[in-house]
Amino acid sequence: MTIQVRLILVPVDFSEHATSVVEWAAHLAEEHESTIALLHVYHLPVEFQQVEGAYLPEDFWNSVKDEAKQQLARYSEDMRRRGLEVEEIAREGYPATVIEEEAERLGADLIVIGSRGRSGLKHLLLGSIAERVVQKAPCPVLTVKNLNP
Repeated sequence: MTIQVRLILVPVDFSEHATSVVEWAAHLAEEHESTIALLHVYHLPVEFQQVEGAYLPEDFWNSVKDEAKQQLARYSEDMRRRGLEVEEIAREGYPATVIEEEAERLGADLIVIGSRGRSGLKHLLLGSIAERVVQKAPCPVLTVKNLNP
């Protein structure tokens, strides 16, 4: 049985750990001659959206999206130097849901996502985007554990 991995979706949060996630994805893309879709999902927590009298500048979301695209471009430059084909996507929304939607829309064969490795109370309180993606993704998911949470 031959497994074809034509497109790898790589959600990144721009943390220090994201570099390891991107490196794993790049290695797999080189091995399988895959295209990479880098995805950053930005989201303003509900608590901030519902604060009475809260003011967001008119161009707030455009600024956030522009900053995300600049950050994604930094990862892409290195990958393109390695001869990889890369697409950059920046979207607003709840991260796990957007990751699932993008995987479906793009027809991703694999998602490579970071996991902070939280456990116990921190996991219960903060949840895990990676765990939700593993449960609901339309394709296989490789989690890259952060060894320094």
